[in-house]
Amino acid sequence: MFTRNSPEQRLANRFIWFQKWVLERQTYKTLSRDSGLSRRTLQRIFYTFLEQSPKVKIIKSSGVHLRMDATYFKELCFVCYQDDEDGYTQLIRVTDGEHFADIKEDLDNLIKLGVQMESITTDGHKGALKAIRKALPDVTVPCCLGHF
Repeated sequence: MFTRNSPEQRLANRFIWFQKWVLERQTYKTLSRDSGLSRRTLQRIFYTFLEQSPKVKIIKSSGVHLRMDATYFKELCFVCYQDDEDGYTQLIRVTDGEHFADIKEDLDNLIKLGVQMESITTDGHKGALKAIRKALPDVTVPCCLGHF
């Protein structure tokens, strides 16, 4: 009955605080109050989880025709960047909407990872179009026919 001594249970409990920090954007102050852990302890735990995060693996980097779309849920949004030819997901962002700054950052990160995009198909969202024009001014931007 004593879960405090179980390393697996302790890790699972700490991961819950990490999820609240990442997905719900709770502050260290709130998490410290609710968990009973100090701010430094929370930071140490969270950075350990971040160091264990999976590395982004790029399969195809040249001649990429990117398909970009967002899926909305109750309180969050997934912005997905997929290779249109093979359906491989290059990047996913968990956010609260399709914002210019987020999409621009994602495109800049894909460029830094060596992805050479020839085209980006999007639903025509204004923030996405503006971010694409800013990050990749010479790329072709067709609009998805399903969104018309």
